Amino acid sequence: MNLTQIAQDNKILEIAVGSHLYGTNTPTSDLDYSGVFLPIKEFVFGFQRVEEVNLSVIDKNSSGRNTKNAIDRKLYEFKKFVKLAMENNPNIIEQMFVNESNIVYINETGRALLHERHQFPHKGLVKKFKGYAFSQKHKMVIRTDKYHELSNAFDYLKNYERQKELLIELKEKRLPFMKFNHDYCVVGDLNLQKGIYVKKAVSMIQERLSKVGHRKDLITKHGYDTKFASHLIRLLLEGKELISTGEIIFPLAYKSTILEIKQGLWTIKAVLDYADQLEAEIDIATEKSDLPSKPRFDEIEQFTIQLLEEHLGVPVHK
Repeated sequence: MNLTQIAQDNKILEIAVGSHLYGTNTPTSDLDYSGVFLPIKEFVFGFQRVEEVNLSVIDKNSSGRNTKNAIDRKLYEFKKFVKLAMENNPNIIEQMFVNESNIVYINETGRALLHERHQFPHKGLVKKFKGYAFSQKHKMVIRTDKYHELSNAFDYLKNYERQKELLIELKEKRLPFMKFNHDYCVVGDLNLQKGIYVKKAVSMIQERLSKVGHRKDLITKHGYDTKFASHLIRLLLEGKELISTGEIIFPLAYKSTILEIKQGLWTIKAVLDYADQLEAEIDIATEKSDLPSKPRFDEIEQFTIQLLEEHLGVPVHK
């Protein structure tokens, strides 16, 4: 079964997402696409399940960065997309409000889906958007000195001969990138249990460094990861707009702010202070919001059933 062909043949919507949708794209911005395809009978009535099909073109240079030939492209199965949108997943719900210029492909069924966009937002979006924003905040706040501590500790420990030695046993070495207090061994922004093996510490430090990836140049230049910072503020601003108005207008009215942060024109303190301000404003907007407290499950389910009936050509309910 050719999933790529099935997704392409049953596609109802595909749009440009990411910076092109937000209006923050530059001449070097990657191309990112997302879309929706309808399931075939085997996926609805049979035992096979497909939630998404990845059609990305992977092309990276020696430093791990995407080249101009790289394309991030993913098509979601219709019910999966609707479920994520109903949960107000930030990456999905925003696609429901796409502007015309960013629609790459759409048919009558795709229009029907977008026509229902105002059925999806509910007050549960606040928890989702804040949660996604917090994950970006956690990734951005690794400062230059902390990054160097993590990097130096990783280089030292991965080559340490006694990998099954306890971390506490390194205390006497007084390594400059490791600090021991009453409870933990502190490396960068990680608090490691003193009783773990060196091998485990290497794994945990490696995982933390992997979140930095090839953007370490941003950290060393600006003192924090400006890309994660821009996502933090964008998510909070989008969340505030959606809870206040029930929609998101693209390109974003605050795109210049997001681009300034991404370019490193804001200090980390200014970013974090603004994030705190936005969280408070979102809480106030939530109290005033006319959106329902929970998803409009019955209405969305009825729309989904009717659309699938028409697509499959058979009644799936009485």
